Parts: sequence; C-alpha cells; structure tokens
Amino acid sequence: MSVNGELVPPERATMSVLDPGARWGEGLFESMRARGGAIFRLERHLDRLEHSAAALGLAPLPTRDEIVDAVRRTVAANPAESQRVRVTVTPHPTLVVEADAYDPPAGAAESGIAVVSVRGAWSPARRIAEHKTLSYATYRLHQRGAEAVGAAQALLLDDAGRLGEASMANVFVVVGGELVTAPVAGLLPGVTREAVMEIAGAVREALLEESEWRAADEMVLTNAVQGILPVVSCDGRPVGAGTPGPTARRLQAGYAAMVAGVAR
Repeated sequence: MSVNGELVPPERATMSVLDPGARWGEGLFESMRARGGAIFRLERHLDRLEHSAAALGLAPLPTRDEIVDAVRRTVAANPAESQRVRVTVTPHPTLVVEADAYDPPAGAAESGIAVVSVRGAWSPARRIAEHKTLSYATYRLHQRGAEAVGAAQALLLDDAGRLGEASMANVFVVVGGELVTAPVAGLLPGVTREAVMEIAGAVREALLEESEWRAADEMVLTNAVQGILPVVSCDGRPVGAGTPGPTARRLQAGYAAMVAGVAR
C-alpha cells in the first residue's frame, strides 16, 4: 500500500490521531478494481471524489496527479492480475492507496445472489449519502446484518418501503419491461451505475413503491469491485423466476466489453 506517496507494508501504515479522517470521519474514499494493471474509469472515480470534496468543503486534499501516481505505483507493486483498489483522502492532507489481490465471490455473477431488505434504512433527503465519505458505519451495520443471515447485501428502503440503494451497491430492477433505478437523491451516484445506464440505453429513474419493486422480473446490483450481480432472491422469496434473467446477462456482457476495452 501507499501512504502519502511512500510504498509501505500494511503493518507499517499509520495515520495521525489528529487527522480529521481519524477523528471525525472527515474524508472520502473510492473503491475500484484493477485488471491487468488497468482500472476501469479511474478518472470518473476521481471526478466524483473531487466533486464531493468541493460540495463538502474538504480541503486541502492531495492533488489528482498525486492520487493517480500513487494508484499506478501501488497497483504495479502488487503482482496479482485482479486487485481491489481503495483510495482514501483526508484534509490533513493524507493520501492512502491500498491494492490487494481480489477474486470475486465464486459463482455470484453466474448464479446470482440473495439479499434482504431493511425498512427505514434510507432516505432520499439524506444528501450526505451522495458522497462516499469515511463515515460509513451505517452501511457496515446493514452489511453485517445481511451477512449474518446468509445474504450477500442489504436493500435499503425508506420508511414507506420504497427502494433506494444497497449496502454496497446501486440497484436496478426490471418492471413491466423497463429497467428502473432510483434517482440520485440520498444515494451514491455509482460509476458502474453510470456505465449500466449507458449500456442499457433506456433507463427510467423513479422511486418504486414496495409493491412495484417486489414484483420485479429481474434485479441487479452494481458496484465497481464486483461488477454486475443478478439478485435471485429477496427476503427468502424468488425475484422473478429465481434465476439470472436476460437483462442481467445483457448488462454483464456489455460491461465486460467496456472493461476489456480499457484493459487492452
């Protein structure tokens, strides 16, 4: 990993207790995946980071050139073909880049995953959730809860049961032949979400009532590390036919082609 431009083993990595990232959770992070040394839409991740920094008044931060250089050197220092990469910045300024060997969960993309829903865990009015801050305890709480019952992730609902995002991903559903996702209000504008909308072409952004999204023919979760994951069950009940559907397969193929184009 890299700390402020210096490659160090994880056991030697340190952060000052006076750093606002450690003291207040004031900072931002981006999670990405490197394949063969290439990161899909790295610049888009950094655009989002800079937008959030400006919106939240976080300064001074490391420069984009410093971040890109640290990412490239950290990824190059790790021999793994597939890596999970995390960039953390705080207004100390502090820059931490982690790159670890990563293998996707076996069979998740092919066979699909199970999720559980959590009512009252999300609100479109919570605008801070549109930024990937270090204050991540709420998401970790819901993720641990999902894993405790054998699910891969938690779906976060508002008090009325409307679908927002997941504990580690954005969510798309197929309803009445349309691909639908919640608008960016109180949820993260995912880089993979953006790519999926480009692949799909026609996507409706809407808050779906509980009766609508539970009747979906398909559901997929999207994030930059795991890609596109079909959801085959929610709260112990099948989603659609209970198997990955044609829309999920089309999105997976389109996303794989996009990523391959970057890796060449």
